[in-house]
Amino acid sequence: MYRLLLLSLTIILICGLNIGEAQIEVGFLYLGDNGDFTKPALEFAKDTFNTTQLEKGDINSAKFKNYAVVWWHEGDSDPGALSNAEIDAFKDYAESGGAVLLTGWAIRYATPMGLEDVDARQFGPEVDDGVNVGITVLPETLDLGLVEGLENIDGKKPEVNDRVQINSTGFPKSGDYFQLWKNFITLANSWGPPANDWGDKVASFGYWEAGDGKVFNMNWRLPNYHKNNESIDQLEQLTENVINWLASESAYLDVSSHGKLPVVWGKLKNAR
Repeated sequence: MYRLLLLSLTIILICGLNIGEAQIEVGFLYLGDNGDFTKPALEFAKDTFNTTQLEKGDINSAKFKNYAVVWWHEGDSDPGALSNAEIDAFKDYAESGGAVLLTGWAIRYATPMGLEDVDARQFGPEVDDGVNVGITVLPETLDLGLVEGLENIDGKKPEVNDRVQINSTGFPKSGDYFQLWKNFITLANSWGPPANDWGDKVASFGYWEAGDGKVFNMNWRLPNYHKNNESIDQLEQLTENVINWLASESAYLDVSSHGKLPVVWGKLKNAR
């Protein structure tokens, strides 16, 4: 009887956690090609969150405010410039308390949003270059729960100054603000290639403040959702952690999700 009760409680707990995660509303946008670097990111988002795929016609502030996080990923191509009205939609959503996640070549839009004064460098995509890269843990990385569930390169729980591998080879259509950024808030440093310590020179993992909201940037060689990436589980866990944290900070987190976030981010939300 005791074992049956324990099994029932375990099932309820697991289902409850899954429901809590699924209730985070994410709007996923791509405007370029839906190729081998973009499609798996969308599939991951749909599997992990309550994700709606957004189209170009959905780029407006009122639409965005239906989502705790708007994730914009461009992994395969350059989709071109946005209109002033479309840029203003992102700015209004973020400045009113929303959370935007830019990955891949979506980084290019941080400049027209007014977050930086210079254009990002661009490169890729590259399917296979045999280079391992990742993040180096800072105190902020731990404090915000961003490496929960990940392992360092020695297979242990990450601590400050540890390296965490995120990508085993190649990189998407992407970019960085190498020694160009002024306003970026770094939440983890970067390492590689070839195992060089880039520090925060490339501004690859962190965010910009935008009014009452945040625009998070995960770029450079990190956001490689391609099947060739043997560290994909680490990347997906890191992305999930980032989105959970951004949702906990978002003014547009659905009331039904409040308190149902994973423990770390639920506590952060309740402490605001």
